[in-house]
Amino acid sequence: MTPMSSAAINPPVARPLPLPFHCTFVESEWRALAKHWYPVAYSPEVAGQPLARTLLDQPLILYRTTGRQVVVARDLCIHRGVPLHLGWQDGDELVCAYHGFRYGADGQCTKIPAQPDLGIPKKLCLETYVSVERYGLVWTCLAPDPAQPSTIPEWPELEDPAYRMMHDPPPEWDVTAGRQMENFIDVGHFSWIHAGTFGNRETPEVPQYEVERRSTGFHVEYPYLAANRSAAALGESPTIQRRMTYDLHLPLACRLSIDFSEGRRHLIFDAPTPVSRRKTRIFFFIARNFDHHIPERQLLDWEKAILSEDKPIVESQRPEELPVDLSEEFHIRSDRFATAYRSAMKALGLGANYSA
Repeated sequence: MTPMSSAAINPPVARPLPLPFHCTFVESEWRALAKHWYPVAYSPEVAGQPLARTLLDQPLILYRTTGRQVVVARDLCIHRGVPLHLGWQDGDELVCAYHGFRYGADGQCTKIPAQPDLGIPKKLCLETYVSVERYGLVWTCLAPDPAQPSTIPEWPELEDPAYRMMHDPPPEWDVTAGRQMENFIDVGHFSWIHAGTFGNRETPEVPQYEVERRSTGFHVEYPYLAANRSAAALGESPTIQRRMTYDLHLPLACRLSIDFSEGRRHLIFDAPTPVSRRKTRIFFFIARNFDHHIPERQLLDWEKAILSEDKPIVESQRPEELPVDLSEEFHIRSDRFATAYRSAMKALGLGANYSA
């Protein structure tokens, strides 16, 4: 993996960091979260026309220049406050639908049609944000001084041609991103929520496991005897031993490797992006280095079925926020990964209730 170079990042316009209009976050938590990187689109989504997205209550506009650079900016023309997604792209410029103001890839206004012969003030520019494309995703950070070291995770398998990456459009859940991530790393719910897919209620006991703290997050290895219903219908073993390895990259990105025999690996990636305080867009995708003959749709439908089992449970949790004060909820031994995660999120500067 090559380190992120400055040339690969679109430089932001120097500016103070104002809160978004109608911000739903506690200010201190918003500022803590805004210093990190999040995926906001799959790369193929940014093509042809500008794409509107929202991150941490901040409306964004994404577009790709003729040189293939992806620009991420605040979705607002500061002349009269009209969202730029109502306009269009012309070459490497965005055109505001209201008065035709044009903006270049650096955010600077290039033309005011109503007064073409007058100079354009330098302050007439868009707020642009650092961005980088990696692993088929567009990542951005709202703060002009992102947390160091870079908080884009290292997922080398997604640059390995032996792995086939697959994904659906990112779903949106009415949950906080912290609750969704904790559900993804929770090993105690498999036998209960997922009884319709891989959960095995004959073995609900959670064996002891270790949580290894690393510089960017956590590493956990966990064995699970999963149900194998399709094989059982063919008279084969009704269970299959899974070796599950989690690598969680703080604050909100995790890779789960499910290892089978002979080097076969099925990878699941979970990157819940906080749209607002209680709405999350989930970049959930898979990659595997075997059985490439299986139709992509079949594999994605399997993962979609698993997510559909999680969704109503996680959306029903109260409080909606993830309590990082460990005294707020009861914990058992099998929750050690989740409690370590909550403590780490608190150390990032979040309050008593993590509201992302």
